[in-house]
Amino acid sequence: MLEKTKMERIYSIQREKHDSFRKVPLTGQIIEYLGKEFIVYPTVFWPSQDSKNIVENYHISPGEEVLDVCTGSGVIAIFSALKGAKKVVALDINPLAIKSTLENAKRYHVEKVIDARVSDIFHALNKNEKFDVITMNPPFTEHKVSDNTERTTWDEDLQLHKKFFSEVINHLKKDGRIYICQAKFGAVEEMKDMAKNAGFNIKLIGQNQADEDRVFYAFELRRIES
Repeated sequence: MLEKTKMERIYSIQREKHDSFRKVPLTGQIIEYLGKEFIVYPTVFWPSQDSKNIVENYHISPGEEVLDVCTGSGVIAIFSALKGAKKVVALDINPLAIKSTLENAKRYHVEKVIDARVSDIFHALNKNEKFDVITMNPPFTEHKVSDNTERTTWDEDLQLHKKFFSEVINHLKKDGRIYICQAKFGAVEEMKDMAKNAGFNIKLIGQNQADEDRVFYAFELRRIES
């Protein structure tokens, strides 16, 4: 994580984002992203630069089954469906994120592929559901959280990251892979440690830079061969 003064700037930027998310009208707002339009409802994270590395660099083979955790407006889920996934389960703790995802799935005619569920991480899955690919664009920074809007960027005590890596193996097929985002200003080293401790190799597949401190990454994780 960055030094204190730089982190205060990051927190300020994130608070500005929270204000924007809260001010979205109840009827929703259209956000342009990578040549497409996505609707978002109040409190939902907007499609933005941090997920670009996954969308532009991850691989989905036709017929694969995908799980998208922290789906937000459903961007990664929808791109997975457009890449040929047979089934995409999209999870988010915020009901308005699920509403956004379902509307966007209809917009791109993939509503028969996408199954969107309100869920705290894996809670809405049954124990037998396993996937070829699991994707996640999580909140990057450790910070106290008071509502769903703040959960879009902050992860209190890294509880979300910890729960993800303690349970993800239960829902990943034997030869499956994970794609996950992080940032220079976030818990990137902690995430790497959790992934390694959970038995995964980590490979950087993309990065982009908004400024000196806001550098975003995407990683591919695969099981370490025993």
